[in-house]
Amino acid sequence: MGAEFRAEGIFENAFKNISFGLEASKKAGNKNLIAVGQVYFSDYYNQKKEYYKSIEYINMALFYFLEANDVAQIYSCNFKLGQLYYTIFEFDKSLECYFTSLKIADKNKNELQIAAHLEKIGEVYLLTPDLKKARINFYKAIDIYKRLNNEKGIIGNLTNLGASYQKEGSRTNNRALVIKAISLFEKGLEKTKKGGFEINRSIFLGNIGSSFRFLEKYEESLAYLFRALALKVTLERFSSAAHTCNDISETYLEMNNLSKAREYALKAIDFSKDLNIHKERFACYLLSKIEYKSGNFKKSHNYLKNYHQIQDSLFSIQKITKINDLQIQYETEKKNLKIAAQESNIALLASENALKNQLLLFGGLGLIAVFIFILLFKAKNTVKKEKLQQEKFSQGLLQSQEEERVRIARELHDSVGQQLTLIKIKAQNSQQKEITLLTKNALEEVRSISRNLYPALLKEYGLTKSIAQLITEYEQQTHLIFSRDIDPIDLYFKENERLNFYRLIQECLTNIVKHAKAKSVTVNIKKEEDKVVTLISDNGKGFVVDDNKKKNSLGLKTILERIKIMDGKLSIDSKINNGTTFLFSIPIKK
Repeated sequence: MGAEFRAEGIFENAFKNISFGLEASKKAGNKNLIAVGQVYFSDYYNQKKEYYKSIEYINMALFYFLEANDVAQIYSCNFKLGQLYYTIFEFDKSLECYFTSLKIADKNKNELQIAAHLEKIGEVYLLTPDLKKARINFYKAIDIYKRLNNEKGIIGNLTNLGASYQKEGSRTNNRALVIKAISLFEKGLEKTKKGGFEINRSIFLGNIGSSFRFLEKYEESLAYLFRALALKVTLERFSSAAHTCNDISETYLEMNNLSKAREYALKAIDFSKDLNIHKERFACYLLSKIEYKSGNFKKSHNYLKNYHQIQDSLFSIQKITKINDLQIQYETEKKNLKIAAQESNIALLASENALKNQLLLFGGLGLIAVFIFILLFKAKNTVKKEKLQQEKFSQGLLQSQEEERVRIARELHDSVGQQLTLIKIKAQNSQQKEITLLTKNALEEVRSISRNLYPALLKEYGLTKSIAQLITEYEQQTHLIFSRDIDPIDLYFKENERLNFYRLIQECLTNIVKHAKAKSVTVNIKKEEDKVVTLISDNGKGFVVDDNKKKNSLGLKTILERIKIMDGKLSIDSKINNGTTFLFSIPIKK
């Protein structure tokens, strides 16, 4: 009854009935029924778009199904979790769940389920974006759907395939790839004429429209986009309508029709509110460009800040790494299963004499392996000791530098500063204005050098305020626009660690000022569970991240050493002409 009410959108009655059923199941002590009730609650919250609640209940259900080893329900729960995590842009978790349920589908040789998973996994890679992996999965899915004569599956994957070529074409400025995307979209659009595919039809129309914009065929672009928007609104697919509004806004922006561009970017925000933070974020980016072109620089700056501050976790560096590892892990496990099966067949056919020979051979190889293992173990220990000594030396060097900085800062402040103050007073008394002014400037310079050598504000105001002041100084002394979001973190660091963390932020910002040629910088420092996580990103020229760069760049080496001293972890994401992001986490020591 609860499920029926939920399907009809009568949520109050649905909640009452599902609650009653779940409570009765708990009283009866029937774990299977408890789990089923939790699945119903998950579906209820999913339909209400309360996705975190939905995830909570499906995980509780999965616990019971795992305990009962109910393979069908374990499959179903993982597939649903994959969809839910995808909806909230937790792509690493989404893939983890999809690969878990795909293994079950593989084992059961259920081709329809396998194709559905390949499609879903491809969609995740489409957004991360790893377009080559996305296409591999889409082509595999299409092959299966063709064997099964599943028209709906073929149409869905033609949409995704076209989108992958469109993305790559627009990013690499390759018109041929965009034209290939249009041909796939048109092929899919033709298939939707059979009926029952209105949602797919709206998507194809929108994708053809955005592709024509890249080819600078603006009138054709708008014609398709407005057809797509009307259909999406009719179907009440408002998140997708927001996507199309962003496309229309971009088209008008390229045509320099700023009022129309602004109108549709604002519509995109209205449509995407509480539905799709990704579309809302991109609309803010468009509005920033529109207001900048209009000469409304303050509005442009505010929209740019909104764009940076919307935290949708789409491309967390650590998650991207995990996402890539999941595909490799799945493929490796699949190959290992095939190898294991082949080895099993060979073993059954092997004769007793061959087995004895193998035992003798493996015995000899085992002795050699033990000998090699001992050598490798000793070599590894030697390398480990050398590495520890090197790290200890580097850390000691940094500590010595800080001590020397403090000593010089005190000398400048106490000795040179006092002498300059006396000269200034004597010059003032003698009414020698030029000497007074020169002395005053020299005194300010000495104080500035002293502050850079050792931030006295750190003891007076604490770490959080000192970092905020540091960013303000950079903002005043450069043309950079800073967006910041800093949690109070003073309590999470000891006195010696505060200086180290402050220097770490200072080193990152100095690198951006010196090398990045950026226009805007985002600094986010957040306390998350048992660690302090910092994200510093710019929209500058970027660089190629490799081991040579880390070894040869003094700035990067210093940053790495400081993070090691605090037992932290660092990820660097940088692409040429696409900015740089430093993401580091420092554990909170109790």
